Amino acid sequence: MRIEVNKKNGINRKALTGLETAIILIAFVVVAAAFAFAVLNMGFFTTQKSGEVMQAGLEETLSGIEPAGSVIVRSSNGDVESITIYIKSAVGKHPVDMRDGKLVISYRDPYNFNPNIYTANGTDVTVRQLTGDGDTALEYAELWEITIEITELEDLNPNDPFSIEIKPPQGSVLKVEKRLPPVFDAVMDLG
Repeated sequence: MRIEVNKKNGINRKALTGLETAIILIAFVVVAAAFAFAVLNMGFFTTQKSGEVMQAGLEETLSGIEPAGSVIVRSSNGDVESITIYIKSAVGKHPVDMRDGKLVISYRDPYNFNPNIYTANGTDVTVRQLTGDGDTALEYAELWEITIEITELEDLNPNDPFSIEIKPPQGSVLKVEKRLPPVFDAVMDLG
């Protein structure tokens, strides 16, 4: 609604009433409030997603295994017969399921690659608990032994490198990379 304020020299001057001004002001406040709600809602959503990502990262690092001693290689007649790795749980980490089908063990050397040598039907990999409570989970203060006796080991020559990756169902991967010595002994400690 407009009212005539002053009529001078044939010019009409009109002004807004207080009610119209209040309506426009309320409209600006409502639009600003809706925009602020949208911005805050997106901020809360982003914060929640960031928290989920950080939680997933923490869970990934909370389950860890580490080497516990030397890598032992046994040979006979110039051929490598087996590789034995000792592992334990990292301090403060969650238990690791060591059952076949849960744990994946990969093997790689200059001549061969096998993405999973720890399979249910194969007897080429033995995973057993040396010290602990007898269950199938690697827990703190337990010692486990992984012995690999795959036929691909016979292809290895002196000075050849090999790599074994132990991948638990959750947590970080343990990668063991070693190089064979220049001369094979019956039992070799690769440190």
